[in-house]
Amino acid sequence: MQIGKHLKDLRTSISKSQKEIAELGGFSQGLYTKWENDMSLPSAENLTKLAECFECSVDYILGRESEDGMIILGGSNLNESERTIISAYRKLSAKNQTLALGYLIGLFESQN
Repeated sequence: MQIGKHLKDLRTSISKSQKEIAELGGFSQGLYTKWENDMSLPSAENLTKLAECFECSVDYILGRESEDGMIILGGSNLNESERTIISAYRKLSAKNQTLALGYLIGLFESQN
C-alpha cells in the first residue's frame, strides 16, 4: 500500500505545501511528512481529515478507488470470470450497465 504516494500526488495537484495540508487537517507537519514518506500510517480519524482536506474519499487515499470513483477490487478474492465480468461491465455505457444489471438481477431472482 502506498498511501504516501497518493497523499503527495493529491497535495501537489492542488499546489499546497506539506505545512499547509497539516494546518488544514489540524496535525503537525512532521506527522504529515511521515505519512507522505510512508514512515507511518494515519489513524482512521486522520484519514477522514485528509479526505476532507483533499475532497476525496478515504478509499482513494488508501488506493482502493480510482480517480473516476470506481472501487478497485483486490484480485485475490475474485476468480478470472468475476474479473472479466467486472472489467466488461465497466466498459459499457451507462444505459447498457443498467440493462446488464437488470439482466443479472433477473437471473439471480429466477434461481430462487
